Parts: sequence; C-alpha cells; structure tokens
Amino acid sequence: MEVYFIGTGGGAPSKRGLPAFLVRRQGFNVLLDCGEGTQITMINHGLNIMAINLIAITHLHADHVLGLPSLIQTMGMYSRKEKLYIIGDVKDLLNKVFEETYFEPPFKIEYVDSYEDNELKITPFKTCHVVKSQGYLIEEKDKKNIDIEKLTKEGIKDWRIIRQLKAGKEVIFNGRKLYPEDYLITKKGIRIAYTGDTAICDSVINSVKGVDLLIHDSTFLDDINAKEYGHSTVTDAATVAKEAGVKRLALVHISGRYKDAKIMEEIAKRTFWKSFLPDDLSYYILKD
Repeated sequence: MEVYFIGTGGGAPSKRGLPAFLVRRQGFNVLLDCGEGTQITMINHGLNIMAINLIAITHLHADHVLGLPSLIQTMGMYSRKEKLYIIGDVKDLLNKVFEETYFEPPFKIEYVDSYEDNELKITPFKTCHVVKSQGYLIEEKDKKNIDIEKLTKEGIKDWRIIRQLKAGKEVIFNGRKLYPEDYLITKKGIRIAYTGDTAICDSVINSVKGVDLLIHDSTFLDDINAKEYGHSTVTDAATVAKEAGVKRLALVHISGRYKDAKIMEEIAKRTFWKSFLPDDLSYYILKD
C-alpha cells in the first residue's frame, strides 16, 4: 500500500494543506477526507482524481469536507462513468450543493457504511470529537499461501494435490491423509488506521490496535488543553500509538500556529519513537 499525505494541516489553511490522504493499493484508490483545495493539489502533482474509487469522510467540519463537492463536479466534467463509493454522513450536504449549483453527477454515487471486496476491507470506528465523527480502518485481507518447500521435502509435487490443499481440502497421498492446515501459511494483510479529528480516548485505542500505520490527529503541542477542542496533542497521539501497539505513527492535522512544527516530532518520539511528521505531498510505502 502507498499513502500520500496530500494535506497534513487542519482548521485554517496554512503552509500545510487541509486534510486529505490518498491510500493506493493495486489499482484501488481511497481518499480519506477532502479539505478545500484537495483536487487542485492532486491535479498539480500528478495524482489522478479520476482513479479514486472510494471517498471516506470523517465528519462535517469544513476543513475536512468542503473540497468534496467540487471534486465530484470535476469528475463529472471529465466524463467519469465508474461508480464512486462514499462513506460518511455527507449525502444531504452533497445533494443540497448539487441542487444549488445546478449539477447532477453523470455517474453513480453509492453511499455505504463500509466497504469490502475480495482483497480489501474498509470500516469506520468511533472517535471522540466535538461533533459526530468516525475514523477508518483500511485492511488487506489475510492470504493463505501453500508451503511449497514443505511439500517438496515430503515428495509432493503433483499440482492437483497442491491445488486441493490450497483450496482447503483434505487429500490422500500414498495412503496418508494430508490436512490443508499443515501446508498453508497465513500471510497477514497490511492495516492502516486514520482518526480524523479526535481527542485521546479508549474507543480509538481499542480500534487501532496493532495497525501497521496510524495516522492520528496531532493538532497541538502540550501547551494546549486539546481535549477541550476535541483534538489531540502530539503526546496524546504518541500515547495512543504506544498503548495500541502500532508499528508507525504519522502526526497530522497540524495547527498553523506552529511556525516550526518539527519539534512536534521530537516530542512525540519521547513517548513513541516510531513517530514521524509527514510533509504535504510526501508518501509512505507499506510492504508485506
């Protein structure tokens, strides 16, 4: 999977763009939040907006959603025909904007609560903001591969037997029953979590346990009572990462009040050393 940090700021526009994150996996593209200016940034930097398959919006604050109507209208002007999936409570907003701007999408929009196909699963989880909000888990499904090395050592080379074992079927070989679970290796899928805006809370910690990458609200340094605003400090984000046992933490939704945000990474690393502060248009590749 590849994660593109399109906009890593929050609240008001600053040197960092408003929240937007693109997750790409083998031709399937997921846009997480869509702040104002998202499509301009993507178009100017060679990220194809027409390739977006699903958009997931965390909540209805303007900095997370106001880029969405114009992005969809541009897709329509570019003659999109493919269905677009949308997760998040935005149907009424979009219908009102489309009505007032005399636009009707020429492609199907399917509003869903979650998404699942043969390879991928995207599900919401509860976050703790000042308005109704949710984060998202993007999970590759585990894959079962046949242990060819073990089969070869046991002299099993018949592709028909191998195929049946891989399909989960028991097989008789030279008078011996072979059980598929003895020859299958489970390959764990990559898991990414994005919180949107949230204060530190148990529902987030419990939802993101063990993910390969946690993209977490890190709006403030520790000089602000972030919880009062439904946000997190960098130490809050690092605490969530540590308690949830995640592999890496990306600090996002950075307030424009900080002229040199690099100190935020330094502070987060005191609690969780695998923290990093992505710049806009940086990207992160997750491999098996």
